[in-house]
Amino acid sequence: MKYRALVTAEMINPMLDRFKDKIDFEFDGYCIDHEVMPHNELIERVKDYDILICEYDTIDREVFENAKNLKIIICCRGGVKSVIDLEAAMEKGIIICNNGGRNANAVSDLTMGYILDLTRNITLTNNLIFNREITTDVKSKPDEYRDTVWGLDNNSPFIRFRGTSINYMTLGLVGCGCAGQLVAKKAEAFGMKVIAYDPYIDPAKVPESVELVGFEEFLSRADVVSLHCIVSPQTKNMFNKETFAKMKKGSYFINTARGELVVEEDLIEALNSDHLAGAAIDVTVKEPIASDCPLLDAKNLIITPHIAGSAYDVQVCGTKMVCDTLEDWLQHIKPRNCVVYK
Repeated sequence: MKYRALVTAEMINPMLDRFKDKIDFEFDGYCIDHEVMPHNELIERVKDYDILICEYDTIDREVFENAKNLKIIICCRGGVKSVIDLEAAMEKGIIICNNGGRNANAVSDLTMGYILDLTRNITLTNNLIFNREITTDVKSKPDEYRDTVWGLDNNSPFIRFRGTSINYMTLGLVGCGCAGQLVAKKAEAFGMKVIAYDPYIDPAKVPESVELVGFEEFLSRADVVSLHCIVSPQTKNMFNKETFAKMKKGSYFINTARGELVVEEDLIEALNSDHLAGAAIDVTVKEPIASDCPLLDAKNLIITPHIAGSAYDVQVCGTKMVCDTLEDWLQHIKPRNCVVYK
């Protein structure tokens, strides 16, 4: 007899074919049309399945009460506490697994893009050109230099937007987990020195090239600060007026983690006062960002719409992690990436 699996998460479906002799997969909800299945429909549907592979569905106590056959849930996210009632899962003896780190490579790529963008004024000068603010029909250099820089005076882009090569800089990571370690590896390839603040990690799991330091030292040394940690009572609003003041003048700030880690009005003040040379954020406290959000008027700020973890390879990696979990479960051993295990 085969197990029945309901899949509502976005997957690379052919990668699941290896289990077709043991599991019948049925696909619905978000993985079909990028619309989350109505909650009442999920409650009704889930009762017929042994396995649920989900992503954005809310799995509350009512779902568990109706899931008479359910044995394991694989949630294709890193953090699952916000979408799954873990206490109800434990009471029902249902295994819960996650996909921690599936988007770490995508996040680390965007982080490096931010670093290069900020330090070399890529977005800034691109916008100035397309807004016709630095375009001109007036020549300001001898003809023999017509194929080099735009101008030779102090007002030329070559002088005004001179950047800094990042191999002279120290990158500071708040959080040295999956994403943080990949950022460190890529930053080191550019010649950056990497330090990290992470009071919760086992030092033995930190790459030898990354120096763990205390928070005060971290703030005083980092030329670029990049956040890669979860929101908790200890980290919520950890970057605020006091924290920004302790960062090096002329340093850069990056947040691809969660908006709640930052007091946004204090970030705006740090940018507008030129204490920070620039910042790039992929997340905000309220999403989507409103058209009248004060962040949109801040100086030297790049904002993207929560796309750091959005890349094709995320689905490939996530599906592979689901396959690894199913492989373990079918062999009756504790699956990888377990959050709740009976």
